[in-house]
Amino acid sequence: MTSRIALVFLAPLAFAAACASGGIYDSPYALVESGSPSPARKELPAAINAVDGRSTLFARRYATAITPGRHQVDVYLSTSTGAPYKQYRTIELDAAPCTRYRIVAAYQNLTHVEWTPVIYPEPIGECAAKFASNN
Repeated sequence: MTSRIALVFLAPLAFAAACASGGIYDSPYALVESGSPSPARKELPAAINAVDGRSTLFARRYATAITPGRHQVDVYLSTSTGAPYKQYRTIELDAAPCTRYRIVAAYQNLTHVEWTPVIYPEPIGECAAKFASNN
């Protein structure tokens, strides 16, 4: 019984350590995430569904880390009206190192689901500091 309890508590810790020990964060990276709503600019958050065909289903609350370079990003604007095919867009993103990309949906009219994706880039300070000698 004690070994089961230990397994329940140690397995997530081992998984977290394995994820943190290497991977995409060992070199300059970029982040893609949903932006914030802005009624003044007529913008809503656009959900990031996939990057290069890989689902971001389990990363919805957090930014998706990607390598610098060209990527296909599938975004979705969830509305209760309009045809579902009007809610999806695929955008091409040329990601720069140490840059965060927040994606929003700039809408003209939500009755007929008329919107375009808008990308707001911003530098990632800790990435730039960590890899300053590589730039």
